[in-house]
Amino acid sequence: MVRKDSKSLKVFIGFTGDIYPTTNLKKYSFIVIYMGELEGKKILVTGGAGFIGYHLCSRLSKLTSNLTIYDNLSSGKMKNVKDVPNAKLIKGDILDTKKLCSQEKADLIYHLAAQVVVPYSMENPMIDFDTNAKGTVSVLEKARKDDAKLVFASSAAVYGNPTVFPTSESYGFHPFSCYGLSKVVGEEYCEMYKDQYGMDIVITRFANVYGLRCHGVIHDFLDKLAKNPGKLEIIGTGMQSRDFVHVSDVVEALVKVGLSDSANGKVYNLGYGETVTIIDLAKMMIKILGLEKKTFITTTGQSWQGDVTKIWFDISKAKAELNWNPKVSLEESIKEVIADRKIKV
Repeated sequence: MVRKDSKSLKVFIGFTGDIYPTTNLKKYSFIVIYMGELEGKKILVTGGAGFIGYHLCSRLSKLTSNLTIYDNLSSGKMKNVKDVPNAKLIKGDILDTKKLCSQEKADLIYHLAAQVVVPYSMENPMIDFDTNAKGTVSVLEKARKDDAKLVFASSAAVYGNPTVFPTSESYGFHPFSCYGLSKVVGEEYCEMYKDQYGMDIVITRFANVYGLRCHGVIHDFLDKLAKNPGKLEIIGTGMQSRDFVHVSDVVEALVKVGLSDSANGKVYNLGYGETVTIIDLAKMMIKILGLEKKTFITTTGQSWQGDVTKIWFDISKAKAELNWNPKVSLEESIKEVIADRKIKV
């Protein structure tokens, strides 16, 4: 089953102030993306009511009039759907293959729906496997039925605890959590469907994606500081480190791979290409909030089961092949998040 679409190119120029930090709006007011023809294409986004899904759908809704969000709203938010008024919502579970495959034929599918909480995966490995592994096969069946291109959202968790930094796509699978293992299985099924059915599939591995409407360590720290500015507790030693990439940069890459023929069949790391320790992140946030002389940092010494010590992506492949460069710095985005949440300490 080989796709045969028209491949003419055009240049799209669009405003992106909705997801780029307003603190540096002039710098990011315009972005030029070389893309295949999109107008008229039918796009389906699983997990479109989630954090990354919302930002991706916000961008896609400006590029096509035929956008469908497929989400069971177990963790996604209706507000995210309502804030993308041009998108159609189908409330459904990716494990309901019959319902998923009965939806309108799609030309391009972004598969973001997933169980992404590592501790939960360790406590509930069967549920994690069902959602991330079996659910991915269900979405692959939808793509196979429709002869649609598929972009699969994978994770840094497939690398486990790497011994090579920065870590490239060729490092190999060494998952350290049930979540990471379920993503490995999803990737392997993508490779199988690509090879056996001739499907157009792109795998993107996310580092730590953050931004407005996000959950995670940045928002966790802000919640703690809002409740008690005098103390900030870090789960673990604080020396674990992460590669933080802004959601707007990830969305740009997702749009690019979705519309690039040359990306088909490939795997891309999507990160910032730097690593920051959690304790340095805490100090950065405390400084931005003006709490250097007020907040005392403590650590629990032990993290949760399945937590990895270091994430640091080699993103040279995505830079070279996609002409993609992450633009948003961690510090400026933290200021944006603080302003948006109106944090007062």
